[in-house]
Amino acid sequence: MKEPRVDNIDLQIIRLLAKYSRTPYMDIASTVGISTNAAKVRINKMISNGVIQSFRVLVNPIIFGYEKECYLRVKNIDKTIKEEDLFKKISLLGDIFIYINQLEGAAVLFVVFIRPGAEGNIGMLGDLLKPAEVESIFGTYKPINAKIHNSDLEIMKCLLSDARMRAEDIAKETSLSPKTVATRLEKMTENNILQFTFSTDSSSKQLTGFIDLHVLIDVDAPYHENVVERIYNEMQEYILHPPDDLVQYPINYSTSCPKELVIASFCCANISTVNLILRRLESYDGVNKVEPITITSETRVYQDWLKNGIDKKIAANQKYSLSS
Repeated sequence: MKEPRVDNIDLQIIRLLAKYSRTPYMDIASTVGISTNAAKVRINKMISNGVIQSFRVLVNPIIFGYEKECYLRVKNIDKTIKEEDLFKKISLLGDIFIYINQLEGAAVLFVVFIRPGAEGNIGMLGDLLKPAEVESIFGTYKPINAKIHNSDLEIMKCLLSDARMRAEDIAKETSLSPKTVATRLEKMTENNILQFTFSTDSSSKQLTGFIDLHVLIDVDAPYHENVVERIYNEMQEYILHPPDDLVQYPINYSTSCPKELVIASFCCANISTVNLILRRLESYDGVNKVEPITITSETRVYQDWLKNGIDKKIAANQKYSLSS
C-alpha cells in the first residue's frame, strides 16, 4: 500500500489552517498559488489520510472561571492502574482538556484547566499516583477585557460541531443576522476569546513529508521575550502553532533566577528539519532545556467542560434577564 505523502504546498496549507482554520479556500489558494478547487481537493485529501483529524475552535477558559492551567506529565505509571482511575485522580486538579499518550505509555501528558483553589491538590495527587513520577507546570491566564454576550455563547455552540461553519449557517442556527455573526466572530478572535485551528496526529499513519513537532523550552525569565521573538523571526517557515500568546507559564523554581516555559509547535518535512529546529532552539541565549513531546501514540481532546460551561452561562444570563 502506498504511503500518504505530504508535499510543500500541503505544508503551506497546514500552516495557514493551524493559524486560522476558518481561512477561506479562496484565500488559501491565492496564498499558495493554486486554484480554489485544488485547495479544496488537497484539504479533503489531508482529512481522509489523517493529517487533519478535525477543525477545532479553542475557547479561552478564563471566561468560564478558570484562572490557571497545568501541564502535567506522569511517567512510569503502574501498569495495573486503569485509565478510568487515572483520569479520576487527575480530575482532582480540574477539568482535563488534552490527553497525550507518549512513547506507547512510557509517559502521558495532560493539559488540565484548574478549578479555583484546586492547585494545592498537586501534592496529594503525587502521593496517589506513586510510584509514578509527576511533573507539573502551572500557568496563569492573562485577563480579558471583553463582555461575553449570549449571542457569543450561541455562536460558540455552533462552532463546537463545525469550526468552519459559515456565518450564514450559524445565523440560521442562532436566529442572528449573518452580519452580526461575522462581527462577533471577528471581535472574539481579536480579543483572544476564540482561536481556530485543527487537530493533527502524524503518528496515526505512516505519512511521508510531515512531522508534527511540539517542544517545551525551559527559558530563564529575562530571556523569555527574546527567545519568542527569535522563534518568530528565524523559524517562521516551520511554525505550526506559535509560542502561546494567551497564557504565560511561570515555573516555580526555588532559585535566584526564575524560569519560564515556552511552548511551540513546528511543521517539519523530515527528521533533518526536526534536528535543525532543536539545535537552533538549544543555541538560544537563556535556553536551559528543549524537550520534544512529538512522539505520541494517541492524542485526545475533551470538550465536555466547554459544553457544560456554555450551557451554564446561557442559563445564568437568561435567569438574570428574567429577574431584572
